[in-house]
Amino acid sequence: MPLERRHLLVALVVLLTASAGCTGLLGSGPETGGTDTGGTTTPADGNGPAPGSSGFDAAAIERGHFETLSDSSFTTSLSFQLSTVRDGENRSVFINRTVAIDRESDRSLSTGELVQATGDTLATTTYTTDEATAERRILTRGDDTMTDYRSASAPYEGEVQPVNESSVIDRSLLQSLGSDINWSYAGTETVDGDSVSRFEAAGSNVTGFAADDAVSTNVSANGTTQSASAAVLVDEDGVVRMFEYSVTTEREGRPVTVTLSLSVSKVDDTTVAEPDWLSEA
Repeated sequence: MPLERRHLLVALVVLLTASAGCTGLLGSGPETGGTDTGGTTTPADGNGPAPGSSGFDAAAIERGHFETLSDSSFTTSLSFQLSTVRDGENRSVFINRTVAIDRESDRSLSTGELVQATGDTLATTTYTTDEATAERRILTRGDDTMTDYRSASAPYEGEVQPVNESSVIDRSLLQSLGSDINWSYAGTETVDGDSVSRFEAAGSNVTGFAADDAVSTNVSANGTTQSASAAVLVDEDGVVRMFEYSVTTEREGRPVTVTLSLSVSKVDDTTVAEPDWLSEA
């Protein structure tokens, strides 16, 4: 399957989720588990479970990522953009989301923003403790701003759902990293004071990610790939600290660019405080 038919599953599903009402992306969806940590960790050398000397060990990274983050506090951020040109104007959809997991206090906070091509913006903040979840939504359309506060508690049968940790420790992403990309080791860097291994791919080496045909068709079917690149940073525990992906295609004479950036930071150093609007919810 060519690259233009195999955009990153995570990015495309995120886009469709946002278009369908933003609940899954900017708020949270039902817990799905998704943190299977079976198996044993592969022994690591100086560059961790993904050393340049041994190549890209996707299985070790998958295990290390889930095992580490399932027991650690951490912050993860996602940035997604879909851009094209229509009627001579640049049109883009932006999605930004940050999720902070505080294991020590058993709190989590998700903040997200969706900016549609029309300029309409939906910003959602979801705060979850071991007892309840509170949510604030701010919808901006032109000069009008509407703010809504909601709350719920277990068993969470309504629209308000707790911050979904499994949605940010996404197993499908890690599986796709090792399935089709021809990664090249590019040395070591430092993230949050930790040494990480850097892997890169570009052009024909980025052969694509597992994605649903019907979804990817909506983005770039019948298009011609102009450029593609990807990079990933992995620490010695197997945690994917950063993943970046960008592809530009031409569809019906118009450029279509999809970019995605994911990061994991503040591992074992994330704290979550009560939001100042909590009493309103």
